[in-house]
Amino acid sequence: MTSCIAKRLTGSALLALGLAALPAHADYASEAAKLRAAPAKDATLYTLQAGVAALAENRTAESSELFDTALSSIEGMFANTEGAAKARSLWYEEGAKDYKGEPYERAMAFWYRGLLYLSGGDYENARASFRGGILQDAFAEEQQFRSDFASLMLLEGWSNQLNGDKGQAEDAYKEVAKLRPGFVAPAKDANMLVIAELGGSPRKVGDGIGNHEIVYRKAKRMPERMLKLEIDGKPVALAQAEDLFFQASTRGGRPVDRLIEGKVAFQNVAGGIGEAAGSIASELSVWNAAAGGGHGNALGAVAAVGAIASLVAVNVKPRADVRYWANLPETVHVAALPHKGLPSSVNVALFDEAGQPVSVDNVQVHKWIDKRGNVLVWIKTRN
Repeated sequence: MTSCIAKRLTGSALLALGLAALPAHADYASEAAKLRAAPAKDATLYTLQAGVAALAENRTAESSELFDTALSSIEGMFANTEGAAKARSLWYEEGAKDYKGEPYERAMAFWYRGLLYLSGGDYENARASFRGGILQDAFAEEQQFRSDFASLMLLEGWSNQLNGDKGQAEDAYKEVAKLRPGFVAPAKDANMLVIAELGGSPRKVGDGIGNHEIVYRKAKRMPERMLKLEIDGKPVALAQAEDLFFQASTRGGRPVDRLIEGKVAFQNVAGGIGEAAGSIASELSVWNAAAGGGHGNALGAVAAVGAIASLVAVNVKPRADVRYWANLPETVHVAALPHKGLPSSVNVALFDEAGQPVSVDNVQVHKWIDKRGNVLVWIKTRN
């Protein structure tokens, strides 16, 4: 397998690369250091970030190991363990729980593992990984936006196509077409997949009284929204396959939000019960004294209910979890086409929403070719 890294040309938005690999910046070392220093509850988050950073430096073995570790943690989120129990409990603040990510983040963990399988020509495991990502997306409880991760469906279809499973590939592409009007399935003779990841990760910000709500914001100072691509001197048209900001910000009904909202309501109700019970006990104590004091035990029970309810309200912690996977992209663009051998040059020009050129340092571009001659080109503008 071969890879190379794009280098910015002075005074131009055109990024050119050749076959010789250029040194990558030290993001992987930085992320690996963060992972080593991370508390146990944040280990999965930093494992995911280190996995992307390793891939950006073409450390495919390290990246694969990191994503395997993260996916093992994600898949165990409903296991019978103390950490999983805490993640499901009302009694722990969201940010104090083991990080498992939002549905779109969990889906992207499977996305990257699938890409790593594709880079090595393991189509069956790639297909299984992309299917796993689709299932994670489907776990979100908002009916309107269930299983709408079109890029994962596209990659599942591509894995099937490379594996010779024509019928399954066609089925997957039909699902993509339902979500992306105008989608054209890859040609039968296509053997090169190009994936470009633009912009920065959606940001999570706590909002509302007590910070129990999550608000999503786009990444700051990352304006690239479109790209023009040339491979071996020929233009290649890419289509936007995914908008991760959309995936993140439309998850209003995802389980963690419902849990948070339910906890807020539960806290308010429990607090009200406690206050009311305490008030009742206080008022009845006056009546009890006037009646000769024969109802002390009953009043004590009412007061105890009030105290317990108040204690319950205090211990329910509704603050939102604002941890997020910080080196994800904002949008994903894809093209599939026939190509003989590994490309010798890839030129990338980036543009903002207004069509103005954007210059970005350290754009990463890697190219892999497997034993069957199938090629994967991966472009990432931010790390």
